[in-house]
Amino acid sequence: MQKDESFGVVPLSLRQGQWEVFLIQHQRGRYWGFPKGHAESGETPQETAFRELKEETNLELVRYLQTEPLLEQYTFMAEGRRIFKQVHYFIAIVEGTVKLQEKEIQNGIWLPFAEALEKVTHFEGKTILSQVEKILPKL
Repeated sequence: MQKDESFGVVPLSLRQGQWEVFLIQHQRGRYWGFPKGHAESGETPQETAFRELKEETNLELVRYLQTEPLLEQYTFMAEGRRIFKQVHYFIAIVEGTVKLQEKEIQNGIWLPFAEALEKVTHFEGKTILSQVEKILPKL
């Protein structure tokens, strides 16, 4: 089985006393989830995650809410091969004006947690978002 590893961000903002998360709809597959991508040569996981955030959404890091990433794991088929995917997500407060990367991102939206949980397409993404929601009150 082939292995694939990506790094991403669960982008958060505190708006009118309520936490919201920014979701993106990926062009490929049209699923809703979080900004993520593959590392470039010499990048750390955090550098990769925040470069991808900037490239895909134009949002900027304000601060990490947790230094250890959350891990998402799943398998899928691509070109007749089974792939084991791991995505490391950093939880962070972000800011800026959204400008989506048209080549890779179809849509993006800020949503409160309850609505975001419904919008995220895959079970694994919903699990990550549920973990984030449990962490927030402890911060």
